Amino acid sequence: MPVLLAGSEAQKAAYLPLFCEETMPRVTAALTEPRVQFDVRRLQTTAVRNGDEYVLNGVKCMVPLAAGADWILVYAQEEGQNQAFLVAADTPGLTVSAPEKLMGIKSLSTYGLTLTDVRVPAAAKLGGEAGINFDLILNHSRVTLGAAAVGLARAAYEYAVEYAKTRQQFGEPIAHRQSIAFMLAEMAIDIDAARLLVWEAAWKLDPVTRDVTVMKYYVDNMVLRVADQALQALGGYGYIREYPVELWLRNARGFASFDGLAIA
Repeated sequence: MPVLLAGSEAQKAAYLPLFCEETMPRVTAALTEPRVQFDVRRLQTTAVRNGDEYVLNGVKCMVPLAAGADWILVYAQEEGQNQAFLVAADTPGLTVSAPEKLMGIKSLSTYGLTLTDVRVPAAAKLGGEAGINFDLILNHSRVTLGAAAVGLARAAYEYAVEYAKTRQQFGEPIAHRQSIAFMLAEMAIDIDAARLLVWEAAWKLDPVTRDVTVMKYYVDNMVLRVADQALQALGGYGYIREYPVELWLRNARGFASFDGLAIA
């Protein structure tokens, strides 16, 4: 997507056909950095022009599938602006760490990345000399994550509803209990509101950052709240790994930090 959205004509001609083949190239992206108060628009990874090359230095984390990637799209600051650079995985100075141990998304391996005087040709800069519109790429990523969060919340809600209909307490389904019924109703309202925000953000996607930011903030909170309420609906069973709700809660907690996972 970043090549499609921001690549130069030469980069589009060179790379996009590769993604139309039966076997696509293995690619990933490195955006997130391991520091307190990480700001996606103020990266500490740097890119410095040196003749016909760029020299990259910095540390990244939560890079999905980095160990098996052929190419990594590395986001770095060049003269105060976020830019992106296509870096071959075997480039000298590029080191991939052992798999990270995260609370959630255990089915998606993520890695740390260290760049020490990594040199790439100037042609590796996404968008060529003009560079990229970073907000455009970030907005597409956040709409994707918003849709994924709505899907997770719906799964948790639907599971909780079916459980509440079949779980018997005091001679009747717990769904008949006002506290459970009201909570399920609030979950349904939250999910519908989030879905509409995602749709609106997708509709306005290209020129608008405010709507995407509002959507992302609401959805990040909604998915965690709904997943937690689903766990509550199951009572003690919600905390047991034989049921999927605890997995959804662990995954939901990460959406506020997932910016880098959908930006490739």
